[in-house]
Amino acid sequence: MPPSLVFPYCICTTVAEKALRGLLENTGRGTYKDSHPWLVAREIQQTAGAEDRKLPILFATGSPAQFSHWAFIESLSVVELHRATFESVCEFSRLEPINPIWSDIDSVFLKPSHEQLQREVLEDIHQHRYPLTEGEIHPYAICETPAFILQQD
Repeated sequence: MPPSLVFPYCICTTVAEKALRGLLENTGRGTYKDSHPWLVAREIQQTAGAEDRKLPILFATGSPAQFSHWAFIESLSVVELHRATFESVCEFSRLEPINPIWSDIDSVFLKPSHEQLQREVLEDIHQHRYPLTEGEIHPYAICETPAFILQQD
């Protein structure tokens, strides 16, 4: 069986409802910008790209935050504008709506640590997964890619 084309981890972030509406009205493709340096997210995107895999991004909006749409990251850059002032720019494919059964923030699980994953492989010990919370999603969280996206191959 060929390896999955979708990376096993994804990026989850929040977006303002007004900004999301604007993206949806404008072809559904877009660019997300943040003043926080998404350095680790960029590394993950580069790893996914080197493996010819697609890195998903899930967008949550509202209060309480709920996932509403997802896409694949096409590029992610981090630019230092001037002394400790950054801009992260994430360009993504067409936004797809998320099925309501996956809309709750805690329906997605945080990425386990490297050591946890090693234990699962080497010691056959399945570690507990921790659901994402609103406090962990800003500016972004690294999570396990939900099954409905992994099936996009």
